[in-house]
Amino acid sequence: MSLNNSHVTEGVVLTRRPYGEYDLIATLYTEAFGKLPARFIGVRRPKGKLKALAEPMVHGEYRLYIRPGSEWATATGGRIVSSFPGLRVDFDRTVHGLRLCELLLRLAPDRAPNRLEHALIVASLASLERTGSPWIATAFALRLLELAGFGLARLKPEETDPALWRALHEEPLETLERRPDAESSRLRIEGRVERAYEQVIERPLSTSIFNESLRRTSFSSEAAA
Repeated sequence: MSLNNSHVTEGVVLTRRPYGEYDLIATLYTEAFGKLPARFIGVRRPKGKLKALAEPMVHGEYRLYIRPGSEWATATGGRIVSSFPGLRVDFDRTVHGLRLCELLLRLAPDRAPNRLEHALIVASLASLERTGSPWIATAFALRLLELAGFGLARLKPEETDPALWRALHEEPLETLERRPDAESSRLRIEGRVERAYEQVIERPLSTSIFNESLRRTSFSSEAAA
């Protein structure tokens, strides 16, 4: 293994999938390389090392071996910076956190690093863990669109408060997370944002399909009661 091909970079796990009998392929959004698939060898064995580093919504420091021309990197070591445990013990926060990861997964091109996007996902997951504010996922989606060149800042939905629209694009997350929820306004904005993403990626978001399934199940349960 050439030392010239070994790199250490921070990253966030966006998703993962099994590979072979014992491996995992995790898609990382790294500070140095952008979105990058990484193979975690043997982590599905009972005593597999690095397993925790391949979990979605983990912010870690990864040691990666990147062979020129290879489809993916190979994870050879690392450490967890934060696993955002507060996201994992609350269902709504988990769903919002996975949505952030999916938005970045779908919108970011492979191996096109953007330090602002990396900083945004890390800060947004941390903010979501602190308060669970639904505004954080909305703000993340809008700010990611801006960074990717598909911004909606000048396309405010009708009946949306201009101050709220500006806050979602510009206000520090620490301030935004304290903003009281306004469900009707938020849902109207989220609908506009979701349509924008689906126009860009040309497919429905998996987390949107999941949320719709939950709403239907909840409605059916209430009707049956």
